[in-house]
Amino acid sequence: MARARSAIVTGASRGVGFYIASGLARRGYRLLLMARRRGPLEEAARRLEAMGAAEAVAWPGDLRVEGHVRGAVEEAVRRFGGVDAVVMSYGNPSCEPCLLHEARWSDWVEAAELYLASTAAMLKALVELNPGKASVLLVSSATYLEPMPPLVVADTVRAGLVKLARLASRGYPSRLRVNVLLLGSYDTPGARETIARLASRRGADPGELWEREVVARSPLRSTGDPEGLGELAACLLESTEYLAGAAILVDGLMTPCSQ
Repeated sequence: MARARSAIVTGASRGVGFYIASGLARRGYRLLLMARRRGPLEEAARRLEAMGAAEAVAWPGDLRVEGHVRGAVEEAVRRFGGVDAVVMSYGNPSCEPCLLHEARWSDWVEAAELYLASTAAMLKALVELNPGKASVLLVSSATYLEPMPPLVVADTVRAGLVKLARLASRGYPSRLRVNVLLLGSYDTPGARETIARLASRRGADPGELWEREVVARSPLRSTGDPEGLGELAACLLESTEYLAGAAILVDGLMTPCSQ
């Protein structure tokens, strides 16, 4: 009997990570879910099994801790027999929204750990521990193409994910296929929290700021469809081997043509 497909999904307790995990659950994947808070993660696991996941395992951990990242791969290989897919969904640096002159040294270090060091650790662990080839999707933002001042730390640091995906795919073509998903705006708790903090600093109404700074950036005058995102991510993870080291823009046309 063939082994059910398996995946690791980080940032899986809510938002984009959960949306993508939902798409995999509907395809019957076995899932190892990673996020920092146990309670919300266990609730997410129950919901995903109800959606159709063959198994959903809560693995509390912090992407900024190397041992937690490697431990997730070790557990997935032990439990599932191998890892077919990995989704790296990251969250935001704790300082944001913050402008360049407000960001501290520690904020830049935290962002480097959150986006780049965690991804490098995940790819290294897959090469060393996973018995087969893994398809990896790094969830980034379209705004790295045209950084937004309040997101300067995240937008600057996660630009490196595109190069890392290309280098890993070229360096380990029999072990890794890594692509980057550059997303526009989705209505997630994290996005709402960022806008609420920004509104508080500006003395603005959060709802009005959401419409102006998020929804109005797209000519479609909407945010992305969560269920559609889950289906898209699943398709990309299962797509042709020829799609590797690519940056895929899914932004509702919010990025200017000059990019």
